[in-house]
Amino acid sequence: MMPVLNTILDSVVDTIAPPTPAFENFIYHWEKFMVNYLEWTTDGQFSQTHIEETNVPGHLEIVQQILLCEDKNEKTATNLCMEYVLKNDLFNMLAVIAEKEKLIGIRILVLKFMTNLISQLRNPVLAHPSFFITIQRLINLCDNVLYNKQQQDQIHFLYMLCTLLNDQQNVSIIFFSYEANMHHLEEAKALSTESSTFNRLNLLDCILTYINTKNTDVYCKCCDCILLLTKLNDENVIDFIINKTRLCSTLSEHFRSLFCALPTTLDYNGLETIELNWRDDYNATYSNDVTKFFCWLNFITEVIRDGQLKISYSFCESLRLLFFNKLFDTSEQILPSYVFLLKKIYKAADHTPLNYTMNYWLRSELDCSYYIKQTPIDILIKLSSNTDDIFVFNILNFFIDVLLDSDKEVLDFIILRFVNNRNYYERCTSGTWSDEEDEREKKLLSNENNINTSRTLAPSSIDRIINRLLALIPQNLHSDQLHTFKDYITDVKNNYENIFDKCSKFDWPTEALESVKLYDFDEGPFLRMIFKKISNIPNQNSSTTLQLKIILIFLSSLPHPYLHEYLLNSTLPLKRNVPSLYMVLCHVLKEVHKKILAFPNYNEELIQARQRILNSTSIKLLKEKNSDVIIFNNAVILEELCKELVAVLFVKYHHSNSA
Repeated sequence: MMPVLNTILDSVVDTIAPPTPAFENFIYHWEKFMVNYLEWTTDGQFSQTHIEETNVPGHLEIVQQILLCEDKNEKTATNLCMEYVLKNDLFNMLAVIAEKEKLIGIRILVLKFMTNLISQLRNPVLAHPSFFITIQRLINLCDNVLYNKQQQDQIHFLYMLCTLLNDQQNVSIIFFSYEANMHHLEEAKALSTESSTFNRLNLLDCILTYINTKNTDVYCKCCDCILLLTKLNDENVIDFIINKTRLCSTLSEHFRSLFCALPTTLDYNGLETIELNWRDDYNATYSNDVTKFFCWLNFITEVIRDGQLKISYSFCESLRLLFFNKLFDTSEQILPSYVFLLKKIYKAADHTPLNYTMNYWLRSELDCSYYIKQTPIDILIKLSSNTDDIFVFNILNFFIDVLLDSDKEVLDFIILRFVNNRNYYERCTSGTWSDEEDEREKKLLSNENNINTSRTLAPSSIDRIINRLLALIPQNLHSDQLHTFKDYITDVKNNYENIFDKCSKFDWPTEALESVKLYDFDEGPFLRMIFKKISNIPNQNSSTTLQLKIILIFLSSLPHPYLHEYLLNSTLPLKRNVPSLYMVLCHVLKEVHKKILAFPNYNEELIQARQRILNSTSIKLLKEKNSDVIIFNNAVILEELCKELVAVLFVKYHHSNSA
């Protein structure tokens, strides 16, 4: 009853007495606060009383109100109360009281007091030694590893501090750099009667202790704090974050732990298009492992996209070392889900430094125990020979995304370095081809001044090339006589122009010319894998065939003269044992044709298959297990592949001529 009675008496005095000047009122309530606190913590003993049972909160609340009112009063020339606080180091005194916590609840009371001040003062002087030492002590107290019972109040204080530092970026370094930190600590010691020796925990590392919190609100505040600090533009802060904090390693290791917690078998239904937002979709209590992983992926891509560029690249390098490099370093069989998730990460990385890092990682040799000196691309190509349809589907899907990204180094590594000369070409001694080549050479010479015109992309034999491709499809394999290559031209033209614009900055040649040195031709492991899978079309899932079509159309659309000539010019004489797309398609279509004719009602089946293909996606076709249905689906896909290849030839020819 005594605390309540004292509060009532104070109220009565305030009512009947004239208004007290703010400074005197401040001194009165500060002294009352200290007296009340000491009464409950006599002889250094830890009180079992909760702070709400005392007058301590009431007096500190009035102290806070006076400081804020004084700050907002524009008529006041000087802030006497704040000057008194800073001169006498009262904030630091509060921090020491919070550290000792002899009265239950005093720590959170002080934390809320300082949170309100730094969030409401017009210009809190964070760099003042008295202010700084207090904030630094409270940062230490907010270390969630040590004190995790008051997460919400602690993270709210840290969040308000991060927000304030974004407005006062010139002083942000003092909460990171140990040198600046020590300088302010020495100044504070001179003011304080209390010892100022304590472990200095930098602000960001303190925030990182909340990453595994079970509280959704705390998790979101923690993420917001990280985003705020990684946007600070002080070079010293940026360097300190990269070199002296645990940001990169902690975020990377957390990403790996969430990845490892995922179920070994995933239900891909819906996951292909899933896009989760960490602010809206994460719930610490109800989110499953898949949701947690995708929310964290969304968060780290936001850090990489919006943070300072140096921090983003450093974080991406940490991800490469601590996550990507360890992805294939396992004695267990690589799971289809690994490749599926790799594709999701690659897609999320689009237009961020993570995209560059992943492209670099894909073509870098791994130094791990199970795939020594092999690149991830090499590993994935080998794994694509797996008989598991889902596994192959995920690998080809991933390759599609990588190719469509059109990174010059990746395209060169996967394909172009193997086809970047004319070693596939067999010089003819007969007159026919030599005459045509002589005519080609003359046209090349006559077009010296028009460097944008490529006779390789626009050969004089274009009609022969197109007719040979169209003739590949037997008449009784046509599922729709009215649908021709011309129906593809508009889409192919738009697609080619986009690809051409992307590749225009690459230093690719414009013509396929004779090599000075002749070597044995090697199409490379990727094209070898593609040709092998085309040959196996009669015996494989139609989802794979559809993916092969997408890959071949993209490769054919690249404005690279050697790749174009090798893939699309079927009239070109090739060296012995050099495989060609035309011959592979010729053999596979003959085999498909033979199987189709074995069905008495094959015309109707082809029409139905065409409807299925038009209304299906690769993921839907993946579920089809009926071999009869699959062969008809594959026939239709091959038919459309040939038509679309012709459309690509047609568009590239006219685009090159118009240049």
